[in-house]
Amino acid sequence: MVYISPKNVVVDFLRNRLIDPRARAEATNSETFDGGSTTFQLTPTSGSVSCVSSVVVTGVTQTKWKHYWWDQQNQKVIFYSNTASGTDNVVISYKQGTSNWIYPDKAKNSLSKIAFPRINILVVGGNGERVGQYNSDVESAIHFQIDIWTKEEQVFTIDSIKYSNDKLSEYLGLKIMAAFRNYEADLHPELYNYTSLSIPRDMGFDSELECFHTIVEIELKGINVSEGN
Repeated sequence: MVYISPKNVVVDFLRNRLIDPRARAEATNSETFDGGSTTFQLTPTSGSVSCVSSVVVTGVTQTKWKHYWWDQQNQKVIFYSNTASGTDNVVISYKQGTSNWIYPDKAKNSLSKIAFPRINILVVGGNGERVGQYNSDVESAIHFQIDIWTKEEQVFTIDSIKYSNDKLSEYLGLKIMAAFRNYEADLHPELYNYTSLSIPRDMGFDSELECFHTIVEIELKGINVSEGN
C-alpha cells in the first residue's frame, strides 16, 4: 500500500504552478530512462528535485497520482504498474535547485532573510464520510491553511511592479488562489473539488519571525486519502 500525504500533494502542486521571486528552484532538467520497471531514481545536476513537472512513456504523457506518484523524500518517481519496455522511452522532467520556498512545515525562527518569502501548508481540519455501506470508500473533505511569510523591507519586482511586505504576501496569496482555480486538474485523482474558504487574509506582523503573515484557506476532497492508487 502506498501512503501519500495530502500536504505533500499540495506542496508539489504549488511548486509546479507558482514562480519563486528568488528563483531558488526554478531551473529545469529532464532525464531519460529505459522502461520496463516501476521505480526511477532522479539525479539532478544541482541540489535536489523540487517537483516533477511531466512524465512521458513511449510518447504518452502520464497522469501524476493516477499512473505514478512522486516520492519527494527519496527523489524517486514510482509507477503503480510496470512501464512499457523499451530503450530511452521514459522521459521525466522536473524543477531543481539547492533550496526551495514551499514546504509542508512552518518556518523556523532561525531562518535567515534569504529563506523568504516562504510558504507552508497546514491541515487544520476535515471530515470523512463513507460513500456507501460499511466496506465502501471514504470521501474526505480536508481543510488546508496555506501560510505566506514575507520579510520586512524585502522588495521584489514582478512583471515590472514592485512588491514588498504585506503587499507581497497578499500578491502571493492571490497567485495561489489562481493556481487552484486554473490548474485543479493537476491534483486529480488524488484530490479534487477545490473550494476557496477565504481570500488572502492578513494576519499582521509576526514579531517572532519578523515577517508579514498572510493565510489562504481552501478545501479539497479525496477518496481514501493518503492511500494512493
